[in-house]
Amino acid sequence: MDTADAPTTQEKETENYEFFNGFGAFACEGREYEILLEGNNRPPAPWINVVSNKSFGFQISESGAGFTWSINSRENKLTPWSNDPVSDRASEAVYILDEITGEVMTPMSLGRSDRGIYRVRHGFGYSRFLHEEALVDQELTVFTPLDESLKLWNLNLTNHSDKVKYLSLTYYVEWVLGTQGEHTNPYILTSYDNEHEYLSAKNIYTLNFGNSYSYLFSSEMIVGYTGDRQEFLGQKGSIREPRGAEVKLSCSTGVCYDPCGAIQVSVRIQPQESKTVLFGLGQSSDLNEIYKLRDKYRDVAAAKVELDRVKTYWDRLLGTVQVKTKDRAMDILVNGWLLYQTVSCRINARAGFYQCGGAYGYRDQLQDTLSLLFTDSSILRNQILIACSRQFEEGDVQHWWHPPMGIGVRTRITDDLLWLPYCTAAYIRSSGDATILKEEVPYIKGPVLKEDQHDVMFTPEISECSESVYEHCKKTIDRTCFGEHGLPLMGGGDWNDGMNEVGMLGKGESVWLAWFLYTVLGDFIPLCYQEGDADYGRELEQKREALLQSIEEHAWDGEWYLRAFYDDGSKLGSKENDECRIDSISQSWSVISKGAKTERAKMAMQSAWRYLVMEEEALSLLLAPPFNKTTKNPGYIKNYIPGIRENGGQYTHAAVWLAIATSMLGDCNMAGTLFTILNPINITRNRKDALRYEKEPYVMTADISLSQPYTGRGGWSWYTGSAGWMYQGLLSWFLGIRKEGNELVIDPATPASFGDFSIEYKYGGSLYEIRVESRSKGVLTTETITVDDRLIQGNRALLVDDGEKHRIIV
Repeated sequence: MDTADAPTTQEKETENYEFFNGFGAFACEGREYEILLEGNNRPPAPWINVVSNKSFGFQISESGAGFTWSINSRENKLTPWSNDPVSDRASEAVYILDEITGEVMTPMSLGRSDRGIYRVRHGFGYSRFLHEEALVDQELTVFTPLDESLKLWNLNLTNHSDKVKYLSLTYYVEWVLGTQGEHTNPYILTSYDNEHEYLSAKNIYTLNFGNSYSYLFSSEMIVGYTGDRQEFLGQKGSIREPRGAEVKLSCSTGVCYDPCGAIQVSVRIQPQESKTVLFGLGQSSDLNEIYKLRDKYRDVAAAKVELDRVKTYWDRLLGTVQVKTKDRAMDILVNGWLLYQTVSCRINARAGFYQCGGAYGYRDQLQDTLSLLFTDSSILRNQILIACSRQFEEGDVQHWWHPPMGIGVRTRITDDLLWLPYCTAAYIRSSGDATILKEEVPYIKGPVLKEDQHDVMFTPEISECSESVYEHCKKTIDRTCFGEHGLPLMGGGDWNDGMNEVGMLGKGESVWLAWFLYTVLGDFIPLCYQEGDADYGRELEQKREALLQSIEEHAWDGEWYLRAFYDDGSKLGSKENDECRIDSISQSWSVISKGAKTERAKMAMQSAWRYLVMEEEALSLLLAPPFNKTTKNPGYIKNYIPGIRENGGQYTHAAVWLAIATSMLGDCNMAGTLFTILNPINITRNRKDALRYEKEPYVMTADISLSQPYTGRGGWSWYTGSAGWMYQGLLSWFLGIRKEGNELVIDPATPASFGDFSIEYKYGGSLYEIRVESRSKGVLTTETITVDDRLIQGNRALLVDDGEKHRIIV
């Protein structure tokens, strides 16, 4: 073949694009998302990646903007978090100065549109920036090693000219070293260690992270540096065109500057030669650790080893279950992105572009870790123990808290604590490990809420009293109180925090919470008998029967279930209401709980479909119509514009529950439709759709707006529990693969049109290949399965970890 016809590298890489929408596409078999920046063609909002290990991380957008944190993403930002979607201003950057021509280039665009094509690839645990300018090919890979508090910028430069290139490279960061730069700036001291060659910064006036040094280094010899932001940016300079990238830095550090960190190195690259230069940003309270890491990364090969370890980690975690169906958009989400979003963003980072949380939410991370039952159930086990350690002696819990200090809020929200027994039962059912019930965990203690207090924030003490996980769970169940209709009190809000005024006087009741409690009791009762606590088990059985009777007697509204009763006894979520006549979660949990009578469950779901699902607009609403003029005050939900977020938009977390309930009912066509409209890849198939939706096509958003002119616009992306639920919904209920102890249950709810599909599941050293066949013939019940050529009655297969390959045909 003539070399002139050989495809260029870029053509080769775009050949395998999937779902290109004018801004970006999936590449590398769905494991990377590539964004193409050319001129003014850029995504309608920042499309980011969240990269983190358990104690350190960063987020980075396609322009290279983002921020870095250590330990707690809100309380200990190393560089500024910005959630300005218009300017998306960077606070860290790498610059390349051609010393002969005086031209300055950057391997990431920083929002500039006049420098040719930039290609950005977000992957699992790293992002890559690809750009060529002035005959210098630039490839920058940014990542965090698996177990170091460090962010590495791995810059590979290739000289495609016929002359030697003399380049000066500058790495720049703006410091925060706390929550906000305005507060910390006057107290930041910068210094330079000549012996070990790194620039460090320390906040000398902070309570929580005062003994930490943040530091910058390079694999090359540092020839210039500064801690003075004004020197670096220049009089009129901006981060896009700073003066300090063009000149040698003065080597000034100390206090009383507008602080920054900038280090410079020089390299010489021969024609056609490639050279790799590393820059690092880290934080440590141990100087010896800094020296050690600094020395380790003088060798650029060390970074390659660490990046390979990162890729191997994610391949193993995300590769445990791999599905292959006719719906490629679903495969891409299930085989990687949903779990990556859950682990990297929700569990490790606890921050995204639209919310910089840093805290653990009691119910939030318990639900997130539920999605890891197949891949790594130890993460859920650990979260259950963490949750127990944030429970007060009285049985209530911290709604959220900040590690490592433990400061958080005590509230009257009523569902938080019940997620503990729910998740504990789910963990035991799936893993078969009941030893967790015996684990002893101390309580916390602190001021109890006064009668007129809705919530209070403080740092609790650790109690001298510790009890088993089983007793912690019992305490949450016993803490739940009931109102005059025999339903649980709503308190300061149930799952919907925005309904915080419905039961604030202590009389309002929640129908959703009743279904949820009914589910929790059903899951927990077997554990009582297992633990030899039969009296308590019987007590819960009576409580559960009475609860179901109360729901069916008082909460049925004729065609669907009510949402709640206000303190004064009036109804919410009823045909008698003008606003919020019907609410999604009371209907979906009537099915998920397996509590509702079949006819009622079906009718409730049909009503939800009729009034809440807008197939044309691809929306599945939380409630309808939204709150607007109602005289009753349900709470701060009313402060949102009608049709935005919880107030009658799509709240994706609840929309997934509706899809799960539909699968459980066996309404396969409706389930297929609901899961299809929830998939962000389907919402962003072309340029027009991507512009309307705005957010990343590769992760879930917390909400989607209903209000004109914003109908169909995605809300918060990344930092949402809907990712973990979407994974559970698709894998365990739609494709119907669940693990119970050492058995695999196979019970699909896919429509006939969905066709055959297969799943590979790595169980220890064994590989299970599951093929679901002949669904297209309309046979939707699984009465027998074939395991390794043996016919078995029912839909359960015994799992054996024998290092062999096993085939299951359904």
